[in-house]
Amino acid sequence: MKPELLMPAGSLEKLKFAIAYGADAVYAGVPFFSLRARENHFDMDSLREGISYAHARGKKVYLTANIFARNTKIKPFEKKMDDLVSLGADAFIMSDPGLISMLKKHHPKSPIHLSVQANCMSYQSVKFWQDQGVERVILSRELRLEEIERIHEEVPGMELEAFVHGSNCIAYSGRCLMSHYMSYRDANQGVCDNSCRYEFKAYASKPKDTEYFVEDTSSQGTLYPLLEDENGTYLMN
Repeated sequence: MKPELLMPAGSLEKLKFAIAYGADAVYAGVPFFSLRARENHFDMDSLREGISYAHARGKKVYLTANIFARNTKIKPFEKKMDDLVSLGADAFIMSDPGLISMLKKHHPKSPIHLSVQANCMSYQSVKFWQDQGVERVILSRELRLEEIERIHEEVPGMELEAFVHGSNCIAYSGRCLMSHYMSYRDANQGVCDNSCRYEFKAYASKPKDTEYFVEDTSSQGTLYPLLEDENGTYLMN
């Protein structure tokens, strides 16, 4: 079976480029419900145009609604759900069990792919999502090839997807709290500022002092203490 090459599309222009350069499918979404909240130039009209463009060329578009929703996102999603379904995308990429259950209740025929954000890492978890009506699982990026193979052996009826290029998170994908702590931007709402990739300077508070700090160079003067126990120091913990 030939694998499907799936690429991200942050704008209508990028969608067309992805298709022109060989993508079998693209994924895209509106910022309010998608984790691509910053580099995302789609609205409902351009999404509709992009889906029509892809379908006319025999390509697929998957609509991302993969935030982990807080209470404030439930009603907006409920109000927008029919409009999103009407776009005619080939599947929804989702991670939040609550939003998934809402879509399955009101639009049971809409295919759902489990987002990598859900951190699905074992065949037992894949079986669980299969029971919930999910048709494809985008596996956690932390998995080894032999683990993916084992999952396929245990759940042969489930479509599996894996990232082959892209950044990895310091924690399980998207579950790090650094961004929220340092800049009040929540990774699970699509606005992670990649705090773990900042440039840091480490130094002692005074010459030959035993108290050490790191300074966030993007916010000079902001110091974080480096703590050490019998096992060592953990800068990103």
